[in-house]
Amino acid sequence: MTLPASSTSLDVALSQIQNLANSVKQHGNGAIAIMQANSVNTAFIFNVVNQLNSLITSLNSLSGTAGLNAYATAQLPGYAGTLTTDITATVNAATACVSWISTNFPNSNGWLNAEKLNADGSFTYASFTPAQTAGFVTLLQALIATIG
Repeated sequence: MTLPASSTSLDVALSQIQNLANSVKQHGNGAIAIMQANSVNTAFIFNVVNQLNSLITSLNSLSGTAGLNAYATAQLPGYAGTLTTDITATVNAATACVSWISTNFPNSNGWLNAEKLNADGSFTYASFTPAQTAGFVTLLQALIATIG
């Protein structure tokens, strides 16, 4: 018999899901506070989108762990939901955030207008005001609301 490196145990899956949920709340609330108070640049937006894509991939992978729903209700006092359903709601909310960026980010023929090349060879990132990111903030708030 060989060491089973490719399967995730229920306790590890549940722990990873909870860690992801805590991270989303922490980073999401931080991003919201920054975008509500300041302009942000494309590097900031790309970082948030990368985190969201990673979240989506991880949650989709973990939700396929056999026996996850029963294990979650047995291990989490007071939790009476269906974990895979709650994961789907969170993934859908994260996907809506990514879609908003894809739809609202300035572009030319599908190429993002993210940076400007300056005469001295340096780059300047595009900037977005709190008013311009307000729709994104609303969707991030909805994402965070999917987490208890």
